[in-house]
Amino acid sequence: MMLAFAEIRRGRGRFASIIAALSLIVFLVLTLGALADGLFFGATGAVRSTNATAYAFSPDAKGSLIRSSMSPAQVDEVRNAPGVAQATGVGVLLTAGQTPDAEYDVAIFGVDPQGAGVPTTVSEGRLPEPGENGAAAVDQSLIDEGVSLGDSISVGSTSVEVVGVVRDAAYQLQPTVWTSIDTWRAMRNEVRPEFTGVADDVNAVAVVTDTGVTAEQVQAEIGDLTVLSAEDTGLAIPGVEQQNSTLDAIIYTALAVAALVVALFFALVVLEKRELFAALKALGTPNRKLGVGVILQALIASAIGVVIGALASRGLGAIAPAEVPTLFRTETLVTITIFTLVAGVMGAAFSLRRIARIDPATAIGGTL
Repeated sequence: MMLAFAEIRRGRGRFASIIAALSLIVFLVLTLGALADGLFFGATGAVRSTNATAYAFSPDAKGSLIRSSMSPAQVDEVRNAPGVAQATGVGVLLTAGQTPDAEYDVAIFGVDPQGAGVPTTVSEGRLPEPGENGAAAVDQSLIDEGVSLGDSISVGSTSVEVVGVVRDAAYQLQPTVWTSIDTWRAMRNEVRPEFTGVADDVNAVAVVTDTGVTAEQVQAEIGDLTVLSAEDTGLAIPGVEQQNSTLDAIIYTALAVAALVVALFFALVVLEKRELFAALKALGTPNRKLGVGVILQALIASAIGVVIGALASRGLGAIAPAEVPTLFRTETLVTITIFTLVAGVMGAAFSLRRIARIDPATAIGGTL
């Protein structure tokens, strides 16, 4: 171990180069991870942060809350299906909401306050009471924009009073407004008058399943309707799954590059210091001890690279415009840190065979 630290001190410039390369890779990976998290959580909060475990849709909706339309008979069909503990309609409207000071793009959600699909992340105030029209809880992002409790948000001639705040409840990167089904219908009819004569429909049905019952099992009981878990409903939002898969592929590729960079660096180090390793082996130093030193150096370089890359990434996040949907999560940092350290160890491990093949005789004039 002391030999490993001594090598780092003597070759500070050499190790600084590998640390710089790893820092740049970690910076890239963490920034992409923050962008991926920001896009995912900003698009799916409205289905992740509720008490619903599944959602039912009309057959042609492909799991989209916006495209789906459910009649009262279909809502009852879901509610009466075996394995369903609770099922209530949910209405969704993407529109512009007017406050006294500004206009915002919002997603209006109509829910039954005592039913399924209700946000569980109330941070201030309350949700509308059962049967209470003209009241709403709003996503925290609207509060950050300057909306306050007691303010009104209007869609056409229909307005609601903000009575509560919910966290992590955005939908398709738009802040949500949670109100009653009747208020949602009034707002929808203001924006889309062709629905004025449709009095009882909803977009989808939020479902709380019995313990141990899956969305697939409920699906099997209700025929042609589509039932997806809350997680799959989030992934069915247009663009979410494609964004995740694309950014994940870039992140994994960058981590693979990190492993290759470390492998190349330590391969060159071993090649450069083969005479030193040969002398140490001639003095009785076992391969295991030399290999542990190389692995330790890789861990130290990777750890420092993670720290520098993380600080740089958070610095960029601090100055990035609010319109850029980045979210720096501790869970993502821990995951990427572990992957980076593992990639560093794997890269260094490729040098161990070369160390084992060094002949101690080269220290006294032999050849490799």
